[in-house]
Amino acid sequence: MTLLYASTFADALGKLSHNEQKQVKITTVDLMMDPKGTGLSMERLNRAGDDKVWSARVSQDLRIILRRDGDDNLLAYVGHHDDAYRWAERRKFIPHERTGAMQIVEVVEREEMAGPLVYTGSSSEPATQEAQPFWALSDDQMLDVGVPSEWLEAVRAMGEGALDALFERLPAEAAEALYDFATGGRLEDHIAKPVEPGSDPFAHPDAQRRFRVLDNVEELQAALDAPFEKWAVFLHPVQRELVGREVTGPTRVTGSAGTGKTIVALHRAVHLARGDEEARILLTTFSEELARSLASKLDLLVQGQGDLGDRITVRTLDQAAEELYTAQFSAPTRATASQIRAIIAKATSAGLGGELTPQFLLEEWIELVDAWGVTDAESYATIPRIGRRTRLGPRQRETAWAVFDDVRQRLTQRGLVTWAMIYGQLTEWLRDGGALPFNHVVVDEAQDLTVAQVRFLAEAVGGRADALFLAGDIGQRIFRLPFSWAKLGLDIRGRSHTLKVNYRTSHQIRAMADRLLPPSITDMDGVEEGRRGTVSVFDGPAPDIRLLDDEQAEIACVAAWLKECTSERIAGGEIGILVRSEGQFSRARDAIAAANVGNSVRIATMHDAKGLEFRAVAVMACDEDVLPDPVRLAAIGDIAELETAFETERHLLYVACTRARDRLLVTGIKPGSEFLDDLRASDTA
Repeated sequence: MTLLYASTFADALGKLSHNEQKQVKITTVDLMMDPKGTGLSMERLNRAGDDKVWSARVSQDLRIILRRDGDDNLLAYVGHHDDAYRWAERRKFIPHERTGAMQIVEVVEREEMAGPLVYTGSSSEPATQEAQPFWALSDDQMLDVGVPSEWLEAVRAMGEGALDALFERLPAEAAEALYDFATGGRLEDHIAKPVEPGSDPFAHPDAQRRFRVLDNVEELQAALDAPFEKWAVFLHPVQRELVGREVTGPTRVTGSAGTGKTIVALHRAVHLARGDEEARILLTTFSEELARSLASKLDLLVQGQGDLGDRITVRTLDQAAEELYTAQFSAPTRATASQIRAIIAKATSAGLGGELTPQFLLEEWIELVDAWGVTDAESYATIPRIGRRTRLGPRQRETAWAVFDDVRQRLTQRGLVTWAMIYGQLTEWLRDGGALPFNHVVVDEAQDLTVAQVRFLAEAVGGRADALFLAGDIGQRIFRLPFSWAKLGLDIRGRSHTLKVNYRTSHQIRAMADRLLPPSITDMDGVEEGRRGTVSVFDGPAPDIRLLDDEQAEIACVAAWLKECTSERIAGGEIGILVRSEGQFSRARDAIAAANVGNSVRIATMHDAKGLEFRAVAVMACDEDVLPDPVRLAAIGDIAELETAFETERHLLYVACTRARDRLLVTGIKPGSEFLDDLRASDTA
């Protein structure tokens, strides 16, 4: 007996109420335990497009639609009686004639075969023909990318205005290919590999993105418990290939927000653990909240798979480093930012540093001296000032070093170390023969790794081919100045792969947020990350940008929006209000109080929102004097770095906007942040 779980079932389950979902879960577990469905009032649906389609009674009104083939059951859909039967009557379950992948194909209506004329103006004016992007495609071209044969004529007749409906009507592989083609991509990049004659149609990579075989009740319960977390069940063929790929060295997966980099990282960690029972894997990221999120998702992913999860350790990289440092040396006492600032201020007050300001010297310490592990005047005199744009002559460097030498001496006297020093000492320990207690390291949000962390990881993995797997997006770098990984021994050139399918964010939100960034970004090693060709797999309402006269008007606007969200059955825990800094928290709290929607709505800064996701997001307080942050800009000692700071602030807004799945509201006080002008630009995506 085989039980298969379809993505269409997960989608439908997620739309039911909590109590309805509980009823469905009980019934599906019963089906797994008894494939014949004894006592479930099973009924064959003769009107369905497939004679193997049945319904199973969940309650007086709820029905599960399943396909039965011998003792095998495929959970296809669930809904209220009339909705479930309508869905079944308009679906066929057939292998694609060219690729062999099993598809769920919607029956095309006769009127959809006709070309869509769009009439404008009065009845006396001539009709205008809407552009039809697929009219010249041949049958073979469309069949090669998975378009069902029943849809060939309808696709050719499809107008430009129907593009956003592609993902609702067609199998995902066909919709992705057509959407990419319509927006400037190449259809040839999406040709599917046919299966061998007689092969299982459910084993095709394109079929596995929508169907998963569940081996036991525990796996079924894990899938049912998190219908919104569909990544735990289904993988895109490109993601699946990257998860299982044999590599020749450190490898990076990149892509814009929402393209599933974290999904790939999680599955890669599980793949490595599954392939070697002796292997130990570190799954890591930069923040404790993200680490907790990774841990909870990992628990879902390995549920029902024995002790697989025990071989994967989830920690922030700093936590893992501190544990290793303590085990090899002793528990470190870390210097705080205020302590470093005070030491530099005392040094300049004593006449050290010449005309260089304390703020400039603090930045020089953080971004260059401490970050790169500079320990003597000779090294400082010759090191390239990567990321630091203000030039310093030999005499100025000599003057500055007097301050940094004082900082190092005072830290040593007090027994204090910085994070960079911790990683530096661990790197030296590794060079002297030390070894990590892990065979593999998988890093999420790798774009925000520090210089010291990259150097440490490069030394830790040595020359082992599959020891390091990284996931990250340069466009979401919000903490670090750019630097070369290759010069630190971590070379991913030729092993960087870009994901192009966005699962988390609607087309409308993604297209708007992408205006904040260039079409492609190149890192310091010449590796290019392109955003062209990225497609979102679902449609949604247009994002709303509202500039108000004052704070009270903004609070009222956001409160009204919160009420709309809750009226649309978006739970408070699925809503986030994001602001630039904690100074704007009061505006967010007042909006929640005015909406009277409870305390479950999440408030966070844009920095802290990194890696999180919500069904609905309001980005508040995008004021002219808030974003970019004037305090941060005023504190920059190296005036030539203002441009870099502005770009980082732009990235912050991009991160905030792309936390939203379905609904996005951006608000501020007139005239608003200068970045909002880019968000309002006409969409050419």
